[in-house]
Amino acid sequence: MAFLHTETHGHGPDLFLIHGWGLHGGIWQSVVEALQHRYRLTVVDLPGHGHSPLPAGGFDLDRLAQLLLDSAPPQAAWVGWSLGGMAALNAMLRWPQQIDKVTLVAAQPQFIQSDDWPHATPEKSLAQFAENLVKHTDQTLKRFLALQVRGTADEKDQLRAMRALVDARPPPQAEALRLGLEILRSTNLRPRLNQIQRPLQFILGGRDMLVPVAAAKAIGTRVPTARIDILPQAGHIPFFSHTDEFLKPLGAFMEKNY
Repeated sequence: MAFLHTETHGHGPDLFLIHGWGLHGGIWQSVVEALQHRYRLTVVDLPGHGHSPLPAGGFDLDRLAQLLLDSAPPQAAWVGWSLGGMAALNAMLRWPQQIDKVTLVAAQPQFIQSDDWPHATPEKSLAQFAENLVKHTDQTLKRFLALQVRGTADEKDQLRAMRALVDARPPPQAEALRLGLEILRSTNLRPRLNQIQRPLQFILGGRDMLVPVAAAKAIGTRVPTARIDILPQAGHIPFFSHTDEFLKPLGAFMEKNY
């Protein structure tokens, strides 16, 4: 039996939707409503988020990937956003024969800047964020939600709608938040990108404050077979803020036979 909470909607080819840090599967609502007549969508809550319990002993990236694999339909296409995208990429590298294809949304193989990977978030910024999370959890989560839609045309309306969705499920557990930040801080999957065996897509927002769009060119040089789509007006959560624009490249990737 799968450990994580999942919900299934619709009929058709399987899509497995994975949310990011600090939220829950309900954030995919607009995508589910748009695609449930064409696909069977399985939406998961990450461990310690929403309705999913936190496993004994916590989780690292490999255990997170295993928990997701145990919860996903066999041979599904995976769509992972942010932290969920990093977990999806790791799962595809570990179990390529069990996953059909992967779309990474506002995600990349290394979240933190390094000398040879400048197109990412400064480590100092993440450290400050983690410190604030310990001292002021609620306020820090609210600021994080605001980052998701910053720079979009209707930022206030988007943020209001997002908060309503987020409040519909239990808040994430503090330990799950800490473990997720540690994954983002420490993970570097770039050395393994040459092992990719399945079709891979990146969808990035042109106004993303957390995953700079400049990463697209660097990713393309390392994974020349990957499809890369940029939504110029979107921020860090393009499937929520620009659903129609997001669904076009996603649909093209899902419908293509590789």
